[in-house]
Amino acid sequence: MIFDPRRRVGPLQRYVAVLALVATSALGLATVCPVWAAGPKIVSVDVTGNLHVPTQVIMSVVASRPGQPYDPRVVQEDLARINALGYFADIAPPLVRQRPNGIAITYRVVENPVLTKINFTGNQKVPGDTLQALMDLSVGQVFNTNTFKQDVLKINNYYERIGYGGQVPTHVKDINLDSKTGVLTLTIQEGLVVKQIIIGGDPIFPPPYLLPHLTLQPGGIYSDAVRDADYKALQKLYEDHFHLEIGNFEGGIVPSSIDLTAGTADVKYDIYVARIAVVEITGNTRTKDQVIRRELRERPGMVLNTDGIKRDYERLQALNFFSKVEPDVKPGPDPKKPQDVTLVWHVTEQRTATASVGFGYSGGLTGLGLYATLGFSDNNLHGTGNSGSLQFEEGARAGIAQLSLSIPYLGNSPQGQRYTAGGQIFANHTTYYYPVYAISGSGTQVKSSSTIPIPVTLYSSTNTALVSGVNATSISSANGASANVGRRLSDYTILSLAVTGERIRYNTTVPSPYYFQGNQPNIFIGPTPGPINSTPQNYGGSFGISASSIANVNTGNPYNLATTGLSLQTITLDDPFNPRSGVKGLFNAVYSAPAIGSNFQFTQTTLDIAKFFPILKDATLGVHGAAYNSTGVIPPSSLFTFSDQQMRGYNQVFYATNAFLGQIELRQPVALDRRITLAVFVDELDYHIRGAYPLLDPYTNRITGYPSDWALYGDAGFGIRFDVPQLGLRTVRIDFAKGVNGTHTSFGIGQSF
Repeated sequence: MIFDPRRRVGPLQRYVAVLALVATSALGLATVCPVWAAGPKIVSVDVTGNLHVPTQVIMSVVASRPGQPYDPRVVQEDLARINALGYFADIAPPLVRQRPNGIAITYRVVENPVLTKINFTGNQKVPGDTLQALMDLSVGQVFNTNTFKQDVLKINNYYERIGYGGQVPTHVKDINLDSKTGVLTLTIQEGLVVKQIIIGGDPIFPPPYLLPHLTLQPGGIYSDAVRDADYKALQKLYEDHFHLEIGNFEGGIVPSSIDLTAGTADVKYDIYVARIAVVEITGNTRTKDQVIRRELRERPGMVLNTDGIKRDYERLQALNFFSKVEPDVKPGPDPKKPQDVTLVWHVTEQRTATASVGFGYSGGLTGLGLYATLGFSDNNLHGTGNSGSLQFEEGARAGIAQLSLSIPYLGNSPQGQRYTAGGQIFANHTTYYYPVYAISGSGTQVKSSSTIPIPVTLYSSTNTALVSGVNATSISSANGASANVGRRLSDYTILSLAVTGERIRYNTTVPSPYYFQGNQPNIFIGPTPGPINSTPQNYGGSFGISASSIANVNTGNPYNLATTGLSLQTITLDDPFNPRSGVKGLFNAVYSAPAIGSNFQFTQTTLDIAKFFPILKDATLGVHGAAYNSTGVIPPSSLFTFSDQQMRGYNQVFYATNAFLGQIELRQPVALDRRITLAVFVDELDYHIRGAYPLLDPYTNRITGYPSDWALYGDAGFGIRFDVPQLGLRTVRIDFAKGVNGTHTSFGIGQSF
C-alpha cells in the first residue's frame, strides 16, 4: 500500500498503513530470498530516497549490520523503526540482493514534503499565530508525523486550558498536507456551536429577560471563558439593577444534546440568587436580640438584597444604641447549597443611659439667666428599646420638670409591632422682665410716709417716658400631661394621634407704687370677653401686640388648654444625624375647642419637609421648607416661634400665627471619619401675626408698623459641625451669619434641619 500525503488521514489510519507496509515487506522478502533462511552474512546495508533526512538519522535505528547473519525478522523490525521516525510518506520493500560474500540490503524511503506554509481554518477565538507558536513543526522542516502528533496534543491542551475542553475528541478536526507544495492546512474545531441556552435554577427573573444580557448567544461557540463572562454579566445585572447577589452559578454543555456530526449542543445555565438561611447577631450584651431583630427586614428565606441590608443598617444606626454596626455575609450553613448564606450583624454597644448635673448662664431678652440642671435619660431601658427621661431645670428666669416615656413597639407580635406609644408629664414656668414707661404728666409725690400711685404702660409712645430701674415682671406657667399613640403605615411612615391637657397661667405685675393704666398685655384685672374671643380695640394684646388672633387672658387666672392632634411623619434618611440622602417630612394638625375641655378654640397646622442630595464626591445639599398656619384665637404660649436655631443671623425671637420658612445648606466633610464638617447656608422667614394692630413691641421682636402685614427676613452664613463621641454628642453646631440687623453667632446641638 502506498501512502498518498494528499489524502486526509488521521493518526489511526497512519498506524494501520505502517503495519500493512511492514507485513508487505516481510512477504516480499520471503518471496525474493526463499533459500536464505539459513542466514548468510550481511555484507552491506544502505538507504535510498532520503533527500533531506540525513542517512545517519535513518541508520541509527537500523539493527541489521554488515557481518551479522541475515534475519528477515530483524529487517521487518528495521522497517517499522524507520517508519516510526515519522519523516516518510512511504517505505518501499527493501532490496535484498545476493553478493559474492553474502547479502546486501537497501532500504527505500519516500520523504514527507518540506513544509513551506502552515495554515489554520475554523479558528475564531485563537489566532493562527498563537496556534503555530504552540507547534514544534515549522516552515522549512520535513513534515514529521511524530512531531505533528505532539503538536496536536499541545493544541488540544491549550484549548482545554482556555476553557474549550470536553466538547470534542480533538480540536484538530482535519489535516491536509500537499506533497507538491508543502502546504500544511489544519482544520480547527474550537468548540461546539450553541443551539439554545437553557436557564434553570432559581433565577427570580424569567429567561426572556436574562438572555439578551448574556455574551453567549445561539450560534456562538461555548467555552468556559464565555461562561465566566456571562456569570460576571449576570452578577452586574443583578447587582446594578436589582441590588441582588447571585449565590451560586453553574453552566455547561448539556451532554445529551451533543451532536458531533453537526458540531452543536445546548448550553444550560443554572442561576441561584443568594437567599438568607440564617440571621445571626453578635456583640450585644445588653440589648435583647428581639429589639434588634424587629428592626431588620432582611429575614431567613428572603432573597439577599443589598439595598435591604443598607436600610437595615440605617435602622440599627438610627436606634443610637451602638457605636458600630457591621453587616457580614458568610457561606452556609449548608455547604451543599452555596446559594444559602448566613447574614451576620456585628454590633458594638455604647452607653445609652446618661445622668447629668450642670450649671449654666444665658443672657439676653430671652435668656434663662443663671440656671442649674439635673437629669437622667436612657433610650434603651434594660435593653428593651424603650426610652425614658427625667429632667429638672431651674433658673432665674425659667424652670422645667418633665418625666417622659416612649415605647416604640407595643409588643413582639406582628400586630403589636405596628403600634407605638408615649407619654409625658410636665411642669414649666418662665419669667421675663420688661421696661415700663410712665404716662406723660404723672410723677412721684411723697407725702409723709405714703407714696402717690404712678400709672405706667408697657408701650413706648410720644407721651411716655422710660422709668429707669423699674421693670414689669411677666410670668407664665403650664402644668399638664400628654399622650400619643401611633401606627406604622410602613417602615418609614407613622400616623400618630396625640392629646394634651394642661393648666396655663399668665401673670404680669409692676412694683408698687406703679400700676398699669388701662388695659395692658396679659394683665387684665376683672372680666374680659374670654379667651375664645379677642377684641384688641378695647384690650391690649400679648407680647406687646394687640391682635384678634391672640386670646385675651386675665392676669393670674388659670386656663385649661386641651388639644388633640393628628400627625403623619415619614423619615427615609440614611443617617439620622448627618444624612446624605433621604427625606424627612411631617404634617401636623392640632385642634382645641371647649368641646374637649379647653378654654380656647383654634387650629394649627404645620407642613415641614427636608430633602438631602449627595453631590460632588462626599458633600451633601440639604433643602428645607416649612409652612405654618393657624385659625381662631390662640393662647399667647401657642404662637409659632423662630429663634436663632432657625434664623441664625438674628439675636431675637420671631412670633407668628402664620409663617413660611425656607433653608438651604451645603455640607462638606473635612475629615475622613466625617466628624468635622463645614457648611454654608441661607435662611429665609416670611411671617405675620393675623389681625394685629400697629402697636410697638419694645422688648421682643422690635415689631414696628403693622405686624399684621407679612414681613420677610433673611440671613446667610457659614458654620462648622463636629461630633464629640466622648460626651455622647452628635453634631455640635456653631454658625456665623449676617442678617439685616448685623451679625450673630448661633450655637446648637444637632443640625438646624
